[in-house]
Amino acid sequence: MTKTKMDTNAAFQIGRENALDALEKMGKHFDDNEYAKDGVAGLLVTVFSCIYALAPTKQDGDTLIALAKQFALEKME
Repeated sequence: MTKTKMDTNAAFQIGRENALDALEKMGKHFDDNEYAKDGVAGLLVTVFSCIYALAPTKQDGDTLIALAKQFALEKME
């Protein structure tokens, strides 16, 4: 594995690519969408738990989650 020269954009892209890989891997377990939402919920709970565990304060965790949600909503427009 080659290390990437790190900056904010590079770190964001690494996180995005790994999340897409995880979603693709999860998708192989679901024949239909009935339970896919539960799989995504499990992924989100794990990510949110990590955010809150690593954030200096709950408010910092909330801020990061809100920022990510804002980015996601902007990409949908």
